[in-house]
Parts: sequence; structure tokens; C-alpha cells
Amino acid sequence: MDRCPLCRATLNGATTCRRCRAELGSAQRAERDGRALADEAMRRLSLDDPQAALQLLEDALTLHAAPETLALWRMATAAWRRAIVVDVSEARSRGKSS
Repeated sequence: MDRCPLCRATLNGATTCRRCRAELGSAQRAERDGRALADEAMRRLSLDDPQAALQLLEDALTLHAAPETLALWRMATAAWRRAIVVDVSEARSRGKSS
């Protein structure tokens, strides 16, 4: 968090805004935790586990709805849908060969 969400003052790493004196530690923790969940979701996507990635991203969006997390959620949703189509296609081809 670079700026205070209340008055937009630059924070420079502080947990209390110098201008409005807002305590931002909880908001900064939520942002940091959401980012960590999104990072783990990216790792899960790289391991071809879109279902786990989606769950992590939903949790991340609950904590901190960052635009990049939403974009990653959309990408994971598309990967998950593709995985379902592949599974259905494979099941159909196995059924025809039996």
C-alpha cells in the first residue's frame, strides 16, 4: 500500500498515516495476505491445478480485490473450463473405443 486509502497521502512504509492518523496495519496485512494467496494460486496454475488456484484466488479476492488478482482469477477460470472440456472429450473417446 503506497498511499492512504482515506486521504491519499504517501505512506512510505508507515502503518499510520502521517496526515489523517488512520491506523492502516490491518488493511496492509489484508493486502499482503491477499497477495500471498494470489502468488500461491499462480504456482498452482503453473502446476496445472486450476481448481486449487481458483479457490485460492477467491480467498485472495475476499481479502483484497486487486485488479491483477481479478485478472488472474479470469485466467484460472478459463484454464479450469478448458480442463473440463478435455476431461469430457477424453471420456467420450474412451467410451467409443470400448
